[in-house]
Amino acid sequence: MKSKTPIILGTFALLTLLGAFWQAREAAMLDTRLRAIDERSQIQRLTELSTARMQEAAAQLLAQERAKLGKAPDFTRLDYPMPQGGKEDYVKGYFLLTPDSLRVPAGETAFEKALTENPTLIDTIRRKAFNPAAPVLNPNEADKVDTATQAGVFAVYEVNETDPAAPLRATGEPSTFFAWNHRNDVVYMRRIPTTHGAAAEGVVMDAAKLAELLMPLAEPGLGDAAVSYPQRGEAANISPLPLVLRPGERVDMPDTAERREAVQRTVVSTWFTTLLTIAILFGILAFYARLERRRSDFVSAVTHELRTPLTSFQMMTEMLQNGQVPAEKIPEYHADLHRESKRLAHLVENVLSYSRLTRGKVRGRQDAGPCRQLLASALEKHAERLRSAGFKVHINQDTRTDLLSLRTDLLSLDQILTNLTDNAIKYAAAVDAPAVNISTVRSHRDIIIRFADNGPGMQDEIKARLFKPFSRSAQADRNRKPGIGLGLALSRDIARSIGGNLSLEKSTPQGTTFILTLPLGE
Repeated sequence: MKSKTPIILGTFALLTLLGAFWQAREAAMLDTRLRAIDERSQIQRLTELSTARMQEAAAQLLAQERAKLGKAPDFTRLDYPMPQGGKEDYVKGYFLLTPDSLRVPAGETAFEKALTENPTLIDTIRRKAFNPAAPVLNPNEADKVDTATQAGVFAVYEVNETDPAAPLRATGEPSTFFAWNHRNDVVYMRRIPTTHGAAAEGVVMDAAKLAELLMPLAEPGLGDAAVSYPQRGEAANISPLPLVLRPGERVDMPDTAERREAVQRTVVSTWFTTLLTIAILFGILAFYARLERRRSDFVSAVTHELRTPLTSFQMMTEMLQNGQVPAEKIPEYHADLHRESKRLAHLVENVLSYSRLTRGKVRGRQDAGPCRQLLASALEKHAERLRSAGFKVHINQDTRTDLLSLRTDLLSLDQILTNLTDNAIKYAAAVDAPAVNISTVRSHRDIIIRFADNGPGMQDEIKARLFKPFSRSAQADRNRKPGIGLGLALSRDIARSIGGNLSLEKSTPQGTTFILTLPLGE
């Protein structure tokens, strides 16, 4: 693996992680945006429902007031009678404002006093009697009506009778009622043309009490809604009353929990997918690092194992070629060359076998025959090799295998036993009275071959990676034992490729035992 590959994978993983943070942030902000949109939509919907009910109630309320006032006032009466039906709680009082006087029902002295002490309200009623479009002025506010506007307000003023002593009488039908507000007062009035100019008749209502009357009609979901008269530049929405329903900013959202849960699931899924992607990337990185390490170990081990016999070949052949070997030593040199060539052939065969297995090419050869006969020939071959190396060998076959048949690959079995024999010779030959016990036992569906030596055993850290390719013990490296650490890994893979298995049963200072299982033939 090139050195740039980890950097590329790490950079991609970092970019993926940053992308995950960005997606999570966007998802969280999306929740806020969606909630704001939903709240605005909910507020608008609830406001429309509330104002529709309030408008209907306001229309009924004003219709009731119009019915009380009747068709037209009687200007010939000196007094102004209380309208039939009396006065509601939200009504401050009824009035009739003529060009020359203000009349209120008998007994309404407090209301009359309030009107006379509020000249701006009286002035506005009088101006709107002349022109309903006349502006409502507040003397405490900075804006004033300029000359042109003032002329426009009073330009419709018409007087048919110039004699102020002449009796006041109506010269036309009353107009339709219209409403407007002045501070906290709501005035609902109509204009009546008379011989001396426009008169006004109507009712003054308390805006706060009207709001209190209408608020129960607001949707419960509008938590901080309020009804009051419009502020500067604000349009009324409870027509025909000049009042406004302000929904506020808080609204109950019945599906907030479900939406938030859905968004949270999206965020969790995004994080899970991103972290899984990062884990996969680092897994690929670790896998390539492992392959690189294994390749390096393979090159190092094979190079070391090839160098030793090749050096021996080169030295011996040069000495033989140059006639530097005595005649009596030539057979010994030939034997050494033969031994080294067999060692090289075994090394190459192991490497090629491991390469075939890693490419998925399983063994296809099948040898069938009586179990005892096949195993006896295979085991005896390696027993002779062990004896020639100074081992005491004992072979014990289960008599229950006499009538069984075995179907396996004898070449594969021979390669497995060769590797086990090599390990025994390599590590157990140095002990006093080295010995190997080989036994066969029948299980339910398998033949179990137990291969035990009396060598020094293995350390725990070696046991953990015993069947990993190219793993060698520190003891083997210190003692310069031959091998590339491939034999046991290859043997296990070969055993599994023919339907069996190879495992370590135990390893103690008194010896090491391997178990090889082979499937029985049908």
